[in-house]
Amino acid sequence: MQRLVFFLIFAFPILELVPAISFGQEPKVDFAKQVLPILSDKCFVCHGPDSETESDLRLDSFEAATRDRGGYLVIDPENPGESEFLERIHSDDDPMPPKSSRKQLTEAEKTILTRWIKQGGKYSKHWAFVKPLRPKVPQVSVNQNEIDGFIARQIQAKGIEFAPEAEKHVLARRTALVLTGLPPDQKMLQTYLKDRSQNAYEKYVDQLLANPRFGEHQARFWLDAVRYGDTHGLHLDNRRGIFPYRDWVVKAFNDNLPLDDFITWQVAGDLLPNPSLEQLVATGYVRMNPSTSEGGAIPAEFQAKNNFDRVETLGTSLLGLSLICARCHTHKYDPITQKEYYELFAFFNNTAEGVMDGN
Repeated sequence: MQRLVFFLIFAFPILELVPAISFGQEPKVDFAKQVLPILSDKCFVCHGPDSETESDLRLDSFEAATRDRGGYLVIDPENPGESEFLERIHSDDDPMPPKSSRKQLTEAEKTILTRWIKQGGKYSKHWAFVKPLRPKVPQVSVNQNEIDGFIARQIQAKGIEFAPEAEKHVLARRTALVLTGLPPDQKMLQTYLKDRSQNAYEKYVDQLLANPRFGEHQARFWLDAVRYGDTHGLHLDNRRGIFPYRDWVVKAFNDNLPLDDFITWQVAGDLLPNPSLEQLVATGYVRMNPSTSEGGAIPAEFQAKNNFDRVETLGTSLLGLSLICARCHTHKYDPITQKEYYELFAFFNNTAEGVMDGN
């Protein structure tokens, strides 16, 4: 059961849940999720990356926000209650944002910012750029498994209890739909329902993972992410024989190909020592961009377009990050510079293929 699919389905939501609740205490404010969106929307226009002079107050970094400003601190980590920030967002006479601003703080936003300051006004990176650490599983009275431990401490804090455990036939149907996209096979279902052993469910799941439909169903999500298509996408939109790549992705899921190989073979399978035909087929990942042989097309233009597409697809499919802004400028709020964008562009620009697809 230790498959890539379970990591993709379950790991990320669990990691997001970890810091949210501390029993018996006021919930800790998450800077990246709760505070940064407010600052970006309501404050950074004057106190962020667009500030015009060095002396302007900057709220986009801890160092700038906690600097001595002639006898007072906008954010005072040692004495949070004395922070000028609190006085200004709650002021009736001289508030921030000013009354003339088009965007005003809501009462709910003021509450979040106040709690954040009183908890020390700490900054943090966006959660997506923080190395995940294995958390300690919370111990709660209803703990059935590790996932329950993380869920329980949030729902119980809200006065919500777990739903009753699903009946076996309901659980069997849900599991089959998640793993294969299809209802369970009747013979397999009956075997599971009659199985009274302690590991009956694990055996049932293993059967579903061994089913070829598993790879077909899971591959759909990856093929969508890498913009798979059986046609060129431009001009006459003719067919192209790219289905061996599709079949390779299905096989990779069914074979439980290690994640590092799954990535390496697709991005650079042809650069491996003595690459196999399977590794070469995997590089179809790089060839999924729309292509053309239209008579008026300019090869240099389409070489750039092809590689823009490849760079940006690598960002969305492997980094979970949009790189498209960095094509034209260094992005203000993401750690991807324009220079780094074109370093990736140069990697893909080294392909030996012709620019036009030749139909």
